[in-house]
Amino acid sequence: MMKKLAVLLGVLTLVGVAGADNYAALGYSEDTVIQSDMGDQCVGVPIYNHDMSFENGYCWQYGGIVPPYYGAFAEGFDLGAVNVECGLFWLTQIGYYYGQTIDVYVWDGGVYGPPTGVLCVVPGVTGLNVGYWPSCTMNDIEIGCCVTGDFSVGAWGNWPGQSCAFYYCADENGFGGFPWTNIAPGIGYPTGWNNVNVVFSGAISMGFGATIDDHPSAPESRTWGAIKGLFGK
Repeated sequence: MMKKLAVLLGVLTLVGVAGADNYAALGYSEDTVIQSDMGDQCVGVPIYNHDMSFENGYCWQYGGIVPPYYGAFAEGFDLGAVNVECGLFWLTQIGYYYGQTIDVYVWDGGVYGPPTGVLCVVPGVTGLNVGYWPSCTMNDIEIGCCVTGDFSVGAWGNWPGQSCAFYYCADENGFGGFPWTNIAPGIGYPTGWNNVNVVFSGAISMGFGATIDDHPSAPESRTWGAIKGLFGK
């Protein structure tokens, strides 16, 4: 009981402090509960850089979330020419998620340098399963995106000007990976894609992954060329 009370007080303190900030982190914990049930639509080989334990959760909020994807997080991989069948995202919350959507992306690059161009995007994903901290719940989201080299899987939370709807779970003691975040201009950090540790010290890898197969077939409607008109760009 005392342990649960300490966690709750820590979260309440976080909410009070983070209100004026453009980002927030939940704080280190080794007591997370991982929920990772795979849906029927994702049958490829799962890949991820974390060790299936998460010690923190990160998010951008207020001025840190700017369309089309400032405030996004991503994780880099290099598997050669494959089809990214689904994206895997471990999420958590502290009570402010009420159906906000995310846009799910696959970017070019992310292992030998930061992510660059958008390869595919699935906008306005709804119906997320988000556990309460310290639980991290996996969501598998169908993408279908052809890649031929290193790539990054990630997401952008659709809550500009608002506090964090939820947090992306992060591994702080695992094998190591390629964690990235796209920092908005004018908030005191280097603009654009940077290693997550520029802001969130301690990150080893993000709680992102994918299921993959070796038969590339990206749906046209999910390419950036077909979607970017939604943002007026």
